[in-house]
Amino acid sequence: MKMGILAAGVAAAAIMVSTSASAAVMFSFDPGAASPDGGFSVINAFNDATGITGSNFQIKTPPSDGNGATPANSIPAGTPYLSVLGGGFANVSLGGAFSAFQFDWGSIDSYNTLTIHSSIGDVAVVPGGNFPNTANGNQFAPGTNGLFTVRATAGETFTGITLASGSNSFEIDNLAVTGGVPEPASWALMIMGFGSAGVMLRRRRGLRVA
Repeated sequence: MKMGILAAGVAAAAIMVSTSASAAVMFSFDPGAASPDGGFSVINAFNDATGITGSNFQIKTPPSDGNGATPANSIPAGTPYLSVLGGGFANVSLGGAFSAFQFDWGSIDSYNTLTIHSSIGDVAVVPGGNFPNTANGNQFAPGTNGLFTVRATAGETFTGITLASGSNSFEIDNLAVTGGVPEPASWALMIMGFGSAGVMLRRRRGLRVA
């Protein structure tokens, strides 16, 4: 059950989480802040279930009820959001590979689990565990409603996230990304373009008259 108004607050912190013996990702939480931050672009405002697979999740609209509470920091207020119910999960695609992403995380609970899918392996983030943040389900306090940001530290890229919850609920909104990496097909086109430019330059030099 979500808790009512309680005094809660936590300073923004950056935390490193290892994915292997040689790499890690960094995540931070800014109490009360909202997505998107500078340089980020929202790719999913959760107006519908596009880009989401899983079970026992809902696209919710206010007012709050037993199946979800709007992230208090989300701007604009009163818009739809994603809520994963007890025993459920939701796979959310980023639609590409990115060096950083963020979202509004509402009423953080200790039974929420976030799995980050990266090019160097999956990383699980557990409130109250390796994410030592207040996790009492408060629906209004900045300490449990804020901007959660994940950044690469070793050249890795992120392609998606999985939200799971042991009870009602795990709520997020306004998923945003930055630092996109071209897909292989795009790299091929770029290389062909550079090659064509080189050929043209050589031809022009061959046409010069001494």
